[in-house]
Amino acid sequence: MPRYREIYNKNLSKIIVWNITETEDELITLVNDDNTLSKVQLYKNETHRKQFLVTNILLEQEDCKHLMTKDENGKPILPNGYISISHDSNYVALMLSSKKCGIDLQSESAKVLRIQHKFYDDDDEKIFGEEISFFTLIWSLKEALYKINGDPMVFFKEHIRIREVNGKKIKASILHKKYLEDFELMVKNVDELILTFTV
Repeated sequence: MPRYREIYNKNLSKIIVWNITETEDELITLVNDDNTLSKVQLYKNETHRKQFLVTNILLEQEDCKHLMTKDENGKPILPNGYISISHDSNYVALMLSSKKCGIDLQSESAKVLRIQHKFYDDDDEKIFGEEISFFTLIWSLKEALYKINGDPMVFFKEHIRIREVNGKKIKASILHKKYLEDFELMVKNVDELILTFTV
């Protein structure tokens, strides 16, 4: 039996997180699309194959797989709504919304310390400080905001700004002139991972 749960459903947005405990063979039995089964073999890594299978199973179950296409940046798009997908190790998160959305699922890792120069700015330091958990949170928030448009010309450090933190609610902005907009995000814990998403 698939282990997933709907963890957010309001404001015409829905988030489902799947904790992958199934074997690859068990997941394959849940797939009804031959195209998915042929593409999964392109992934050499077993974790990536499972993530791909679960993503496609969720898309089928939510009745949007046949509607989804990708834009020039590879971002998934729907004709009558918005979609965002994230995965980390044995978890997959899917967000469906009637408005622009972004989601990120992130485990705490020291790698964020090695790449902090790419996303961490003076404003972040004033708001958060320099603990590894804060670096992970900042990375996740900016990743969720980046996924709204998926344009590689939007840079985390230059174009994405965290404005205000009030508990689990965050105010932030995309400053790139093509996508200039303010957003609110929420933070949730999913087991040992951080889940950030627009609201």
